[in-house]
Amino acid sequence: MLGKMLFKGTWRDYQARVLAEMDRHLADGRLHIVAAPGSGKTVLGLEAMRQIGRPALILSPSITIRDQWRERLFPWFLDDRHGWDAHISSDIETPATMTIATYQALHAIYAMGEDRFDALIVALERQGPLTLIVDEAHHLRREWWSALFALRDRLKGTVLIALTATPPYDAPLSEWNRYAALCGPIDSEISVPELVRNGDLCPHQDHVHFSVPNQDELTILLERRAAITALVAGLLGDAELVACLAAHPWLVEPEAHEAELFERPDHLTALMIFLQAAGHAIPRAATRLLGVGDAELPPLSAAWLERLFDGLLNEPRSKVQLGDARCAELRRVLNTLGAVQNGRVTLDESKPVFTAMAGSVAKLGSIAAIVRAEAVAMGDGLRLVILSDRVRADELPPRADASFVPAKLGVAPIFETLRRAGLVENGLAVLTGTLVILPIAADIALEAEATAARIDLARIRRRALPGCPGHVALEFGGGETQPAVLLVTRLFQRGVIRVLIGTQALLGEGWDAPAINSLILASNAGSYMLSNQMRGRAIRIDPDQPGKVAAIWHLATVAPRGSGQNFSEESDMIALVRRFDAFEGISNGEGRMIENGIGRLGLDALDGPDQRNAASFASARDRARVADKWRVSLGDATSRSHVRCVAEARYAPRQLAWADTLQALILSGISGGALSAAGVVRQFAHLGGAATLAMLFFGATFVYALPKLALAARLWRRNGTLERSLAQVGRALCASLCHAGALGRDETDYEILVRRSLSGHCEVIIDGATRAEERVFLDALAELLGPIQNPRYLLVRRSALWGRSRMDYHAVPASLGVRKELAEHFLGEWRRRVGSSRLLFARTQEGRRALLRARVQSFAGGMQRAFQRRSVWM
Repeated sequence: MLGKMLFKGTWRDYQARVLAEMDRHLADGRLHIVAAPGSGKTVLGLEAMRQIGRPALILSPSITIRDQWRERLFPWFLDDRHGWDAHISSDIETPATMTIATYQALHAIYAMGEDRFDALIVALERQGPLTLIVDEAHHLRREWWSALFALRDRLKGTVLIALTATPPYDAPLSEWNRYAALCGPIDSEISVPELVRNGDLCPHQDHVHFSVPNQDELTILLERRAAITALVAGLLGDAELVACLAAHPWLVEPEAHEAELFERPDHLTALMIFLQAAGHAIPRAATRLLGVGDAELPPLSAAWLERLFDGLLNEPRSKVQLGDARCAELRRVLNTLGAVQNGRVTLDESKPVFTAMAGSVAKLGSIAAIVRAEAVAMGDGLRLVILSDRVRADELPPRADASFVPAKLGVAPIFETLRRAGLVENGLAVLTGTLVILPIAADIALEAEATAARIDLARIRRRALPGCPGHVALEFGGGETQPAVLLVTRLFQRGVIRVLIGTQALLGEGWDAPAINSLILASNAGSYMLSNQMRGRAIRIDPDQPGKVAAIWHLATVAPRGSGQNFSEESDMIALVRRFDAFEGISNGEGRMIENGIGRLGLDALDGPDQRNAASFASARDRARVADKWRVSLGDATSRSHVRCVAEARYAPRQLAWADTLQALILSGISGGALSAAGVVRQFAHLGGAATLAMLFFGATFVYALPKLALAARLWRRNGTLERSLAQVGRALCASLCHAGALGRDETDYEILVRRSLSGHCEVIIDGATRAEERVFLDALAELLGPIQNPRYLLVRRSALWGRSRMDYHAVPASLGVRKELAEHFLGEWRRRVGSSRLLFARTQEGRRALLRARVQSFAGGMQRAFQRRSVWM
């Protein structure tokens, strides 16, 4: 069968790129492809299987996705479906040339015991060396992972292909490690901008609509904030407590506790910050050992209070210092505030507050406003879907005149809110696994579609909804959802239904309705996977709408900070910011960058929810501008352009260009020139005349100092701005990684680029690198410029600007710290390109003390050392 397979279409350029790179990536026996929805991921997997030429076992997370593999095989690779049935199996225990199964089926056999699993391995090995294809192998249940790893370990000589549209970037570290251990590093990626450029996805824009919580929700939030404020004020004003913490052994005798300090530098820094906020002097022994002065400590904040409280409640020596009674009282107060979760102190919004904001009924008003605005903008062409997490069918009113006071956000409350708002003319309907509601006016169209789909009309039962005039609930015999999904989808495609409300569980994955041109995410899902799946429904192209432009609406309930009008970026915004990090898009402003992150919408420049909502509505109305913005933003890109991972850095050792090098060179040049000039003046003293001698002195000074001044000017030109300094750091790092073999080619094959992002921060890009090489470089850059952890080597430099001296530290990245020779080579590159420094081994006594200082300074200057990865289209 494999010899007869041949792709009968034409490869799109991004598909051809991935296939051309395949042999190089298979050197380690694994191929890991991330492909955005709509990129032909399954077809790529079939072609990889064909080229490798081995029998394949394909594992999928659901029966729907499993069946797509067979559907793509015919007719894209083989003509006669029936002639190849013997070569294709959906039963993992009776494998064939192509075996397609689910992770659930694999685990079921694994759970039956060793004998049954052994028999499976024997049956698979009879097929010969296999290609194992894992489709969307993420967010699997823990027990499924066990079965999958056991299968991989038992099958010898297997080539593994991992395909996903949504890698678990935001998953817990343990889950990401499992995923990476199986799939390996990402080898190739097909991004959304590539698909928009090629016309395989439609132009689109994300919009946010803000709401303010109702009084009950606001009261919960403000009472908690007031209680935390009172707690902190009481602690700062407690002279006995402040004196107790000032006498902490870590502060009074830090040399005797270096090992403990090294493990908890964050708690040590929090103690110092608290004492400073309380107006108490920090013991000199601590500031002298750690090299951190009062002026270098950041102000007290919620994050530092969390570290302080965590230490006081959990760190043994701090608990002893505070005393059992104070510890117990502090724990009681924090528990009462809901500030202790999973044993850790958190002063952000508590889970009840977060849940209240995420499910706020205030969002019902947002949804109604969006539907009304989109109906005006799109007219009869509107095809809007609203996705929520829960059905909440019991919130439907029992009678038409019953009052309606929804308690929570959900499908039924959204439906009734829109119905009562008079938006029924848009063909309002509901589609979930347990509740289907249609307008009575759609009855004739429903029967026509059922007849065309050969669905027995007798299976469809209509149930009256007394509380929702003009609508009926549909129930299908046997409790099946498939007929309902088919019929409602067809009515939606035709425009009989123009506003459809459903659950993300039913419609978020696998459901296909290309007509969607507006999507409201009334879901709490902040995860990368769910966000991408739901957005993927709206941005697919529609052959019947060649000019389709989609709007994706996100909802956020934001509460005022205190009683003022400044709105916080807390509560819902936490999930929303995380969601926007998961995908790239165009900006709302004049910028032409395509990048991820919520900053591209320009919301920070607007004051309060009303202005932000007005801007979102204006942007959504102008669909033509959105399409043109995509065209302009993609216009400069070549066919080889793709989304790249870049580092957004707010810190670089730019001061060393002056303090370590420029100041020294200039002072050295001037002083040396002055000494030489003095000698010249003595030789010509007989000429007399103060003016003549002064001119002679300064002229000679300049001449003799010129070489060093020129060198200083050259270094200033090279390192004088943040961009230039980051570029030099990047080049030194790139050269060292090439020398170490961590980057696969010569240094000259890569280029380090630095540019300003839409947010105004500097982005560092390594051009010419593969996806895996990008990750190696950015991992090392994060270690070098980010907060210091526990490196083997440190770069240590003394900066002395305007008479003020301090030590600055940089971690030598782990990939360069494994051997002294590599670390020394990096030191040489640093000195040559960036400035003077010395190398210190952190496993000696001197090195451990320096590392402690470095970690405390790193925590104290955490904001200055912020380091974030972003995705940009280049």
